[in-house]
Amino acid sequence: MRIPTRSRRYGLQFNITPLIDIIFLLIIFFLAASHLVRSESFEPVALPEATQAQDNEDQSPQRLVVTVTEDGSTFVGGKATEFAVIEQMMIAGHVEGGEGFEVRIRGDQNVAFESIKPLMLACARSGIAKFGFKVLPK
Repeated sequence: MRIPTRSRRYGLQFNITPLIDIIFLLIIFFLAASHLVRSESFEPVALPEATQAQDNEDQSPQRLVVTVTEDGSTFVGGKATEFAVIEQMMIAGHVEGGEGFEVRIRGDQNVAFESIKPLMLACARSGIAKFGFKVLPK
């Protein structure tokens, strides 16, 4: 008895549709991640060390991070920002976020207190009770 054989006209076929879907998802992920990295770039500062530091990064999702460099320049989101604009951002953030809004100050360890004091007073004038300093644990 002879076994029937089929002739293959097309050869082997691979379904690459799922592979294309995964590639597109990876492209979108890397585009979004690179955008976030570029928009949240921080100026390099030497943070002070603290013996009793508490890390509460996850407690307040609505936060304004202000960076003060050694020469007293202020940055928000990696961009140089004037004090008046920062104060307006604090007021707007407090209105939108309410009591959950927080201001985090990243000050260089060599910066003078005269550069930090106006930010603290602006928090008080804006009604923001939650503000803190970014420090390194000792």
